[in-house]
Amino acid sequence: MVVLGRVYKLKKQGIEHCYIGSTYSPHLCIRMCHHRQAHRRGEKDYKGLFAGGDPEIEVLEIVELDDKEDASRLRAAEEKWYQQTEHCINLRRCHVSKEEKKIQRDKAIKKYHDSPLGKVAKRKSALNQRLKKNNNLIINDEITKQIKGELKFLTDLQHVLRYDNDDVGVKPYASSYKVS
Repeated sequence: MVVLGRVYKLKKQGIEHCYIGSTYSPHLCIRMCHHRQAHRRGEKDYKGLFAGGDPEIEVLEIVELDDKEDASRLRAAEEKWYQQTEHCINLRRCHVSKEEKKIQRDKAIKKYHDSPLGKVAKRKSALNQRLKKNNNLIINDEITKQIKGELKFLTDLQHVLRYDNDDVGVKPYASSYKVS
């Protein structure tokens, strides 16, 4: 079943800002209703586009899709228009390629692993692997106790790093915690 997707622009005379969006809805007024509701609730800042009434909605492109599962083509068209338009108030990218997603994910993982919380998580992972190996080999019970004690300490440290613990007086990601 063919579905028509539309890329649209919200604009208002006298305001330089605009919004680029896309929808599958057969009636643009339904999508406008969603924008109006988000504005009324204060969920989104439309930079004055809704001041004194609804903004004008202009269809920029109509994209024929095989079905709604074919959303990436509509998002790619929206991204193309977003890149070409000045003064857009969109906060997020419309479409990110698989390669860009992978790069962003890898950066986020590296950033986490380099943070104090990530270092604690990596140390806990190594200890859990060692504990698992020791349990399979039935090695020294004293070593197992030591590993479990360190794991408990690291779990408590994670809690302190995640939340502002006023009782202890430690702020999240305190630089005084160095974990190797």
